[in-house]
Amino acid sequence: MVLMRAVTFRRWLVGVLGLLPLLYLIQAVIRVQTGEWNLLGPEPGRAITHFTGTWGFNFLLLSLAVTPVVRYMNQRWLMAHRRMLGLFAAFYISLHGLAYLGFMLGWAWEDLGNEVIDRPYLLLGTLAWLLLLPLVFTSTRGWQRRLKARWKAIHKLVYLIVLLAAVHYLLQIRASWIQPVVYTVLAVGLLVIRHPSISRKLQQKTS
Repeated sequence: MVLMRAVTFRRWLVGVLGLLPLLYLIQAVIRVQTGEWNLLGPEPGRAITHFTGTWGFNFLLLSLAVTPVVRYMNQRWLMAHRRMLGLFAAFYISLHGLAYLGFMLGWAWEDLGNEVIDRPYLLLGTLAWLLLLPLVFTSTRGWQRRLKARWKAIHKLVYLIVLLAAVHYLLQIRASWIQPVVYTVLAVGLLVIRHPSISRKLQQKTS
């Protein structure tokens, strides 16, 4: 009973913390509308698009980090919250796409084709989002039981998704390259330590 209460409390805590970026964004938009014009910079739409994309990537990396932390630091309690972290990643990435369509493209769907040709990173971002959808829909225990061994195969798509997200970010480098490179290094590092051969060596050292 105590264990169940602890898990429930932590789930609520992760849920509340996961919504904080959205709450921050909402209050920032409200403040801009009430006269604080420079709060989101000279291009609020671009700032919102960047903010939601960054937090989508944050949660994607956090969900990938759960397994190594559990494996090498024996923090098994984190496994109960990996799914929620992944869902928050999908949520903010979806908001990122909507923000781009609304603020950057002005819902001008007829221009989307030209945008993708001129900016290949849009194609990579869209592909990453599309690959994320089956992971969201099959994330429940019911689907895990139905799909059995295929469930793990489907959810290994997250490795491709994080690489697409990293390249999507790198291709947008204009002036400051530090943040995209840091995110890419973190993404590649998480994928490397999850590789079976690397994982076995690290487990031997930590055991």
